[in-house]
Amino acid sequence: MKTVLAALALLSATLVSRLVGQEDSEASRRTLAGLKGVYVLIENISDDAQRDGLTEDQIRTDVELKLRQTGITVLSLQESVTRAGAPHLYVRVSTLKNSAESFYAYNAEVELDQDVKLIRNPSVTSDVATWSTTMLGTVGSRDLRHLREVVRDLTDQFINAYLAANPKR
Repeated sequence: MKTVLAALALLSATLVSRLVGQEDSEASRRTLAGLKGVYVLIENISDDAQRDGLTEDQIRTDVELKLRQTGITVLSLQESVTRAGAPHLYVRVSTLKNSAESFYAYNAEVELDQDVKLIRNPSVTSDVATWSTTMLGTVGSRDLRHLREVVRDLTDQFINAYLAANPKR
């Protein structure tokens, strides 16, 4: 039990600074207005999680399918970099396995990253998260497929925000 609490504390401590100002709010939803599609970038599937059956391909398929089903265009990397803002949906699944207890502590994040310009110096651009959502938790090693459901739920939150910012006419 101490290991679980330590893992969650560690994951929480690394997230606090990332979550400040980056959430699903009215302001962050406005940054989604006018997007014509997103590239999907998946990262941080640990070797342990892959050995226990969670793969980047599964998550990519889940996310891209949900986007396409709601009419959001999934861009290739090449298409993304030619679009204004180079938008990409960044999906990060960080896990820490407790082998003795056969479970994982996890942090799943979905964020929309895009290039933005500084008001005080428009020649300076930076790739930043303009919308994000995250979930922390634990899951048994045999139930790692639950993380796919978590990512699908987080993707649904993005889809709802995107549709709110881009109503069909």
